Amino acid sequence: MTINRADLLNLIRKLIAKFCDQKIYNPEIPESLNGAILVTNHISRLDVVFLMLSTKREDVIALTASNYRRAPFFGTILKKIGVIWLDRGESDFKAMRETADYIKKGWIVGLAPEGRRSRSGKLIEAKPGAVLIAMKTGAPIIPVGLVGTADMGKAIKEWRKMDVTINFGEAFYLPEREENEHNRDYVQRALEEVMCRIAVLIPEEQRGFYAAHPRVKSLLAEIEEKKNNPEA
Repeated sequence: MTINRADLLNLIRKLIAKFCDQKIYNPEIPESLNGAILVTNHISRLDVVFLMLSTKREDVIALTASNYRRAPFFGTILKKIGVIWLDRGESDFKAMRETADYIKKGWIVGLAPEGRRSRSGKLIEAKPGAVLIAMKTGAPIIPVGLVGTADMGKAIKEWRKMDVTINFGEAFYLPEREENEHNRDYVQRALEEVMCRIAVLIPEEQRGFYAAHPRVKSLLAEIEEKKNNPEA
């Protein structure tokens, strides 16, 4: 018996509902948004699954490290769901082209700018891949903060449900390039913007490498201002 992608995603959603206390904030991605990049922190191999299932849109696919392909059971699930396999050991231009093609077709592509799981659960310094894809496609970026996805083992030992929070931020575009700004400087500045927008969606103790970045402070001030003046 074979199962199609939509049915498998629905089955996994039911399993998540059974074994997780999941809180998802602002997950509405309008159908009119034709192609976008979801960027998130990376704390667990389960991040891919939670990210793909956190919105009602079915045209969501994730960029996933190719070493997960060989993982028992989990690799099989990822193959059935459908992901874009990325070889982290080198510049994987094939994966980048495939990612850009999906975005151009209107899909939502999820990826973790950090490039690997953070063992500490805190943000680590990111790599420029997400920014380069956004530069190539011109697609909007949707930041997502994940909390609790790394706690499956602990939850099983304690005979309790996982507590998972998925926090979506507002879509944005890369900042404008300043006059005479060197490409390397621009990519770094844009990458910091991306990561700071993720940082404000997770608890302070998880912000790690970007915790003290001045852009985090200014973004938090903007969020507070919107809360206090929702009609502004």
